[in-house]
Amino acid sequence: MTDGTTPPRYPYLALCSVPLLVLVMDFAIRYPYLRLLDWSTFLHFPVSFLFEWLAICTVVHLLAMFGRHRNRAVLAVAAFISAVQVVAYGHYFYFGILPNPYAVNYLLDHSADALSLIRSSADWHHAAWFLLLTAVQFKLLQLSVNAVQPLSLRLRRTLIVLFIGAVVVFDNNVRFAPASYSFTPATVFSLKYALQERWFGRSFDLRGGYMRRRFTLQDTTRSTARYNCIIFISESVRKRSMSAYGHIRPTTPFLDSLTASGSVYLFRRHVSNAVSTQYSVPMMLSGLFTVRKDDVPYIYDHVRNRTDARTYFFTSQSLQRSTIDLIYNTSLDTFVCQDKLEWEEFNDLGVDDDTLTTAVSRLFSTALRPPFLTVIQFNNTHFPYSVKEPSRVFRFHPDSSGVERYENTILEQDAMLRRYFSVLQRSGMLDSTVIFFLSDHGEAFGERGHNGHLNTLYSEEIDVPMWVYLPPGFPTALRQTISANSSMPTSHLDVFPTLMHLYGLTPGTTDERSHYGHTLFNPLPQERIVPVVGKDMIDTKAMVIGHWKYIMTQKDGLIQYEAYDLEGDPGERMNMWSSITEEERSILRDRLNRIDRIATRNMQHNN
Repeated sequence: MTDGTTPPRYPYLALCSVPLLVLVMDFAIRYPYLRLLDWSTFLHFPVSFLFEWLAICTVVHLLAMFGRHRNRAVLAVAAFISAVQVVAYGHYFYFGILPNPYAVNYLLDHSADALSLIRSSADWHHAAWFLLLTAVQFKLLQLSVNAVQPLSLRLRRTLIVLFIGAVVVFDNNVRFAPASYSFTPATVFSLKYALQERWFGRSFDLRGGYMRRRFTLQDTTRSTARYNCIIFISESVRKRSMSAYGHIRPTTPFLDSLTASGSVYLFRRHVSNAVSTQYSVPMMLSGLFTVRKDDVPYIYDHVRNRTDARTYFFTSQSLQRSTIDLIYNTSLDTFVCQDKLEWEEFNDLGVDDDTLTTAVSRLFSTALRPPFLTVIQFNNTHFPYSVKEPSRVFRFHPDSSGVERYENTILEQDAMLRRYFSVLQRSGMLDSTVIFFLSDHGEAFGERGHNGHLNTLYSEEIDVPMWVYLPPGFPTALRQTISANSSMPTSHLDVFPTLMHLYGLTPGTTDERSHYGHTLFNPLPQERIVPVVGKDMIDTKAMVIGHWKYIMTQKDGLIQYEAYDLEGDPGERMNMWSSITEEERSILRDRLNRIDRIATRNMQHNN
């Protein structure tokens, strides 16, 4: 033996040390989930010890082939295993699940965002756990390597064949309930499925559809647009961090002044229909409740084809590097994103909003002429919540949770909106322009043990602002209807039909996925269903009916239902599902399942 130690009497018992460590640690961390499994499903967990043991056995025999550099190789493997464990369990504590194929694809496709998220989440606790795990696993692996003799070529091949056979056998089972297995098979097969989808099979939803939309609109006589329209799409902004919606910090002084003057209508119960940009913004622009990226026209495609208005899309986000620009840039007269003009990157998502604001404000003053429909998409309020010039708006001292840093970006964005209004006022276009402001989704800051979005459909992630500016002289009846609807439950799906109404257009065809949206210029149904879906890190769907919210979450084969009285429990802390009659629960389950079927159904329509 290279280090002079005496080999154990029973070498293959020593090989159990690392698998047992992995299994015990995994059980301790994920016990709250594992204890909910039925007995037959829970048996996957102890059975997966066989895979853990065979994997370590294969690694140990390969390490035993090393000579004088054996300890370095053992240390490298121990560090690698520990690093994967820290990242995977960090993912578990953040999202509530072990890494899945979506997470792997996200890491590969959006590496800058993923690494930025990892960097921001990492602290000294993670470093301490990494060092401790590396030290313990180094000693156990060293013990295991010293316990065995290098195998002959034939036996090494046999061992590798056995390992491949185990992979094949487990492959037929892990995919049905991956989190019921221990750490190694669950992680290995998430990686395997993601790569399989990328190289040999269908693409995962994160990548699916990132190709140019193709559709056909019938030629019609172009009508004259009476109004200009600007749609401001913010990033990750939640209502509860805006003073206009009652937040104690003065984060939106300009919006506060507009509200006080009666110039804008704040929608108090507005929600996003999804918790990620890739789903929520297409829903907003198409009016279709779907997580599929179908070849359907967006609002600006209709407007450009059927009116004399010109259409523009300006975003400070980087879209070309992920080919997302192919989804948005179709029949637009002008499309500008960060990488199209090669502006300097401000964060991992794109350029500083101030750069875009300056450029677009100049266009409003010199080049843009009415009538027009313009989409302007912000960036800075996305993680890591950067402000280019802190002295400009640095009013709230940052804390470790990031809330103050985040709310500084909201304050900065409010100042940029003031600049847009000022340039519209100076150019004389404000009196003929309707303005919408929305956010793609919200943001959590530890309210339920995690930060960011993609995790849940609770208020912090879907309750987002929407306000509408109507110019002087706008029809009184429509203004009154907007005012009445501002206290009703609304969603992003209402934007498309409202703008179609504004421009005097009607959809070419009806689509089941469009039935959840309503024009805000007509009275809204009292008991309408507002649907929400999460298909990112977790499979969940929800609906708001009146002052009630119902959530259905499917996680690793288990289904959980929740019901909240938003009037009496706006924080959604008291699950009232068990107090509902079985007959009502049956109806609600059917409705939630229908929402899921409609959102995920692949309907190809050329309108």
